[in-house]
Amino acid sequence: MSLVLTGHRGVMGAAPENTLASFRRAVESGCDEIELDLRLTSDGEIVILHDADLSRTHGLPDAVVDLSLARLRELAPDVPTFAEVVAAIAIGIQAEIKADGVPDVLVPMLEADPDLAGRVLVTSFKPDALARVHELRPTAPLGLIFGTAPEPAELVERGLAVHASWVMPGLAGLTRDHVDAAHAAGLKVAAWPVPDDETLAAARALGVDGVTTDNAHTLRRP
Repeated sequence: MSLVLTGHRGVMGAAPENTLASFRRAVESGCDEIELDLRLTSDGEIVILHDADLSRTHGLPDAVVDLSLARLRELAPDVPTFAEVVAAIAIGIQAEIKADGVPDVLVPMLEADPDLAGRVLVTSFKPDALARVHELRPTAPLGLIFGTAPEPAELVERGLAVHASWVMPGLAGLTRDHVDAAHAAGLKVAAWPVPDDETLAAARALGVDGVTTDNAHTLRRP
């Protein structure tokens, strides 16, 4: 099985993160998937932004949840909606839930579009968010993200508890025992971050199924 290469917020090393330009660069760089972050505007639109507010990316203090889509367009016109990304990008999507309320807006979109549902892996650090997605759409593929991998048995237990098909631990501290335990339980493993070819080789040696990178434009894939 070939390694799944996922562009983290597109290609952050070459374009502004979580923008259509970044996602298109990921496609051009040969990514199998893009990873993006889901938040809600005050009027219930799913938009793509990692942080809760615009301070780091746009130098503005405004929180996304306090802005209508129209106002967000005025302040940060390069922040796309999820619908715009879906229309522009045809490869797989790791859709990370960052904010409360997203599952109840996202799942109806998946239900209405079988093609979209077939290429979206819903991910989160938040077990409750994944549990809500599973409640609304039991067939939705899910991925549980970890900052640092817990002990192998706990990694598996926590993944299975939220009906995940993927566990996504940080590469630091990840071992072959983690990967073997996950595989024995029927779980796939994606590691992050993978900034360069040396780290990619190390991840491959562990037997992971996928990697997430900011630098898809510079990685060499065998």
